[in-house]
Amino acid sequence: MQRTDSTPWYKQFWPWFILAILGWGVVSATTTLVFAVLNPPQMMTGDYARLGKALVDTHVRFDRAEALGLAGRLALSGDELRLDLQSVEADALADTVLLLAQHPTDASRDRQLMLIRTADGRYAGRVESLPPRGRMIVSDLEQSWWISSAYELEDGVVDIQLVPEHL
Repeated sequence: MQRTDSTPWYKQFWPWFILAILGWGVVSATTTLVFAVLNPPQMMTGDYARLGKALVDTHVRFDRAEALGLAGRLALSGDELRLDLQSVEADALADTVLLLAQHPTDASRDRQLMLIRTADGRYAGRVESLPPRGRMIVSDLEQSWWISSAYELEDGVVDIQLVPEHL
């Protein structure tokens, strides 16, 4: 005499256990997809060139800034930015330079602005908001050189020394 189980499948434990595992996979994949779509990878900054399947830092902009003897001091007070830029070659400095304030993790919070040379030889510009911390990069408009430094806003004031450095 054989005993048969006459309860329907949907009242059994094992079918629901297997469906729960499959459902967990669908939920995990959907969550991962949503995070990937809402947070795309950020743009890399630096002098990178392809070498096979790898990226190699070429240091071209760093080397150019070092050869020009570039250095600067950037000061922010309120919304006024002042840049004092020095070079061993006076003609290397243009009338307009590019300032990029990079947030360390979120490219949507980066700020880019132009600084114009004033009559006293310094550069000036206005900025509405900056990331609270990050990296300041100053370069010419062609981006053939750049100097940079990390910064952190303290009570809306920044005073940093910019030098050629590897990013």
